[in-house]
Amino acid sequence: MIIPPRPALPPYRPRSRAGHLTWAAADGPLQTLVVWTERRPGHGEDAEPLATHHRPTAGGLLAVFDGSGGSGAAPAWRGPDGVTHTGAWAGARVARLATECWFQRVAASGEAGDPAHLELCLRTVLRASPTGAPSKITGSMRRILPTTLAAVRYRSHDGGVRWQALWAGDSRSYALLPLTGLHVLTRDDTREDDALAQLRQDPPMTNVICADRDFTLSAHHGEFQEPCVLLAATDGFFGYVHTPAQFECVLLDTLGRARDMDDWADLLRRAVMPATGDDASLSLAALGFGDFGRLRAAFAERHALLVRRGYPDVPSGDGPDAVHRWQERTWDSYRPAYETYMPEVRE
Repeated sequence: MIIPPRPALPPYRPRSRAGHLTWAAADGPLQTLVVWTERRPGHGEDAEPLATHHRPTAGGLLAVFDGSGGSGAAPAWRGPDGVTHTGAWAGARVARLATECWFQRVAASGEAGDPAHLELCLRTVLRASPTGAPSKITGSMRRILPTTLAAVRYRSHDGGVRWQALWAGDSRSYALLPLTGLHVLTRDDTREDDALAQLRQDPPMTNVICADRDFTLSAHHGEFQEPCVLLAATDGFFGYVHTPAQFECVLLDTLGRARDMDDWADLLRRAVMPATGDDASLSLAALGFGDFGRLRAAFAERHALLVRRGYPDVPSGDGPDAVHRWQERTWDSYRPAYETYMPEVRE
């Protein structure tokens, strides 16, 4: 089962530029959704999220891709409609294609899915892709077809879910658990490790997927008991809140108000679009809840706890110092659980 990135259209037929898309699907104990928004319709540098599930093995892959607009700003591809796109736009979409092909191969063959094989697929497809005319942009920051990747591969078995997070750059994968909330499963490729400091500084990335330079695909794995939620998101979702806890608040507030998975996806889109300063994409799978009503009920107590602790409530009227103190206080109490499954710093 694959959620398609867009409806099929006749070749070369221009499509309307809505600037956002959402999808949702359910298949037995699996419920999944994706959200994708653009700041500039038709020119968003996030590729459409990937959510694919292989029924015979009860395994799937969630992935997001954020083209790096600063280092990949040079024109790279002109579409059939005559619109020119940047290397960042093209890089995210080429990486999506390579990742989907990798998953289809390993799922069909029953292979474990070595991250080194995905890294090789990414290198091969990116280096084989056309990169446009030579650019006048030069220097150490320039990249050809640069993009982040955050993916989480999962497989259900005997009431548990084995997962493997794969990433390069500063997009992230998470687990959302009914009792303990949101847990990050990746570590940003930046020199700043503190998530609150990253929100304040937006530090540059030290590793990004691209066609012209070496990059590293990191991996981290573990296992949860069902039920659980897994998701991957670009920084348009989590980079424009005041604290990491507020991202969980957005997830649970919209879940609590939703009627079904389609409605949850639309509420997430409506929540992020006015708030973010970037393209935003998210891919999510809920495993083992049975139906949407049970999924929503499973997180009601956790959401109430976040509200009681004041995580959603940004101080108003007391100036930036009050906000700063509130950020520090809430982050200190939220951080230990949030980082429970975070990988160690790579040497």
